[in-house]
Amino acid sequence: FSLNPPEITIPEYFTPNGDGIHDSWVIEKLAEVYPNAIVNIFDRYGKLVALFFGSNSEGWDGTYNGVNLPSTDYWYMIDIEEIERKYIGHFTLIRR
Repeated sequence: FSLNPPEITIPEYFTPNGDGIHDSWVIEKLAEVYPNAIVNIFDRYGKLVALFFGSNSEGWDGTYNGVNLPSTDYWYMIDIEEIERKYIGHFTLIRR
């Protein structure tokens, strides 16, 4: 028999403006289902700006070393060894 691994939901954008709506880039179900996953976030030049484990249910707040990063696209790589799968894509950080 075969099992289908639980899917995760990766947001396409987030808006860290303090209004309580989409203030962090959080991958739904990742903390509960794949706490050992490794999440890497890169800027458009390929610089690593964030790295955290799936168990981090707070996600990424759009900062690098405590400094707010600009509105633009960022790329992610999520490595989930339990299911031998990598998710690669991009999302947008929107500041207003």
